[in-house]
Amino acid sequence: MFNKDRKRRIIYNDDSDQQFVRLNRPPYKLIDEQSYIDARTTPTFDTQVDTYVWNVGNGATPPWGPWAKLNNYIVHPFLGTHQYATDVIIRECHSKNMEIWGSLRINDSHDASAKKLEHTNDSFKSEHPEYLLGDIADRNLGKEHIERYQWAALNFEHAEVRSHRLSYIKDNAESHDFDGYELDFTRFIWNFPQGREIELAPLMTDFIKKVRSVLNDIGKNRGREYMLIVHVPDSIETSLMLGLDVEKWMSSELVDIVVAGMGFNPYKMPIDNWNEIGSRYGIPIYTALNTRPLFKLYRDTFRSSSAWIKYIRGVADWWWYCNVDGIYLFNLFAHCEFNTKPLDKGIVYKPLNEIGEISTLQKKNKIYGIDSGVTMFTQGTVMSELPVVLDINERRIALKIGSDATDKDAVFMIHTWLNEDNQDARIWIRVNHVSVELIKTDDHRTATLPKGVLRSGNNDFTMYCNIESGRNNYVIVNDVFLEVIFER
Repeated sequence: MFNKDRKRRIIYNDDSDQQFVRLNRPPYKLIDEQSYIDARTTPTFDTQVDTYVWNVGNGATPPWGPWAKLNNYIVHPFLGTHQYATDVIIRECHSKNMEIWGSLRINDSHDASAKKLEHTNDSFKSEHPEYLLGDIADRNLGKEHIERYQWAALNFEHAEVRSHRLSYIKDNAESHDFDGYELDFTRFIWNFPQGREIELAPLMTDFIKKVRSVLNDIGKNRGREYMLIVHVPDSIETSLMLGLDVEKWMSSELVDIVVAGMGFNPYKMPIDNWNEIGSRYGIPIYTALNTRPLFKLYRDTFRSSSAWIKYIRGVADWWWYCNVDGIYLFNLFAHCEFNTKPLDKGIVYKPLNEIGEISTLQKKNKIYGIDSGVTMFTQGTVMSELPVVLDINERRIALKIGSDATDKDAVFMIHTWLNEDNQDARIWIRVNHVSVELIKTDDHRTATLPKGVLRSGNNDFTMYCNIESGRNNYVIVNDVFLEVIFER
């Protein structure tokens, strides 16, 4: 029996791609049910993962509709159907006494590049283009126009759209033995016409009330609680600006658990605010990390896959220092190859045995970052200070570090990556009133900090250079990382 207040160290989100023929590539060899389970589910067993989250799709039947067929998202023949594939994973999780939630992407727009309405990921869209947030012509907008994704999203202003989604949730939640049901509002973030989101927010609140009622009825019939979880953008404020009145949902006891964050800028997450609101209403808050876009960044930046693991450790250590209820992982899969050789499962899933407790993070090499704002979902993300242009005036940037800060066994190194029009520029950092010059090494600049300078929590961190403002030879800081080294 699982309930909202149980301790969850790591919540693991599986986008359920392994059920599809398209994923039959190294390191997966899917030939039967067991190999299907082993592809991604088995590596989470006997780790610090306490909850498995299974993506049920986008609200279409079958999931992803015509778009899936065009992109070869066909369920493996030995599974037969998405429904059966889902039940196999539920059965396996429950056999290991692991909690499992279904997760619905409320308004997925991966089909925004569709050439025809008939090729979108839900036949409901092609049948009712009047219910979309935009026009298919927007697909031709350049990459700099986020509106090219918005057009394929459903407009929840329409009662017919809300009814369509509610019907799917009822059928899907009844059909499978999930312990909870997650509504994912981060895939994607647009549900109402721009400029009217706050005005229309009560419509989404009413929708949540109806979902709550549906799950209550199903839970009553089963004789146990059926939890409702919502996954929302970075803050209460950004969520409301997108038409999601999360605090209203919490105060009205409509939701049991909140997963917070787009997962792109983990150090800018307003954790203290989330903790305060969660405590006020008795709602656990789990912070989300999207690992996939960060893997390439840290692998390429540090020229090592291990840097990615160090970064995940650093985020987890910071979040535990901030007293989060637990950590939610998104896009942590061995199939994320990024046009390189397939990733080793032992590397990819290693964090699952480390980041769920502060004790298992101690004395391990880490990288703490200053968020660089790598995201297309700027409207749902609390943005970073980077990049920043330097001159002789000090630029203050938030540097946050967890429990490692005062460890006498650690070596602390600052790494910075810059665009430098003036290669002879001298650049300094000042950390808690101690100044250190950054020295060129390979493709970046670095400095080793004296012991005793850092403190756990927020550190006073500034950067400056010897170039006066107004010159044409700029120094732009793109990335700043603090590496904590216990062993080389």
